[in-house]
Amino acid sequence: MAKTFIEKLMSDDEGKKLYFREDLIFEVTEAISQVMEEKGVNKAELSRLAGVSKSNITQLLSGDHNMQLTTIADLLYSLGSKLAMSAVPLDIDNILESTTSNQWAPVAALTMKRVEYRQINERAQKALYPAA
Repeated sequence: MAKTFIEKLMSDDEGKKLYFREDLIFEVTEAISQVMEEKGVNKAELSRLAGVSKSNITQLLSGDHNMQLTTIADLLYSLGSKLAMSAVPLDIDNILESTTSNQWAPVAALTMKRVEYRQINERAQKALYPAA
């Protein structure tokens, strides 16, 4: 039986780490977006409140950008909010059972590009070692 994308991703430590990294980025950007929606603040208004360009806000909220904790705090402060967090144990079995391949279709290509880039980068680095 063929493995689903999520099963392939969660089959090694690097894939699991990538999953939970992307999951955290998604949760944070969703939290900021939710506060924006609740307060009726669009990207242009958040840009003005936070003192950054609208294109920077768009980039930050796209999920492709690894926001610093200070950036997250500043954006939420501009919205009169803060992020409340707690650490919970990893539940990989539950993730595998509750996810369908259709849920991952939009991000599968993006995630695989990141994995492929990392592999190419590692190969390039190894090729350079003998030259050093």
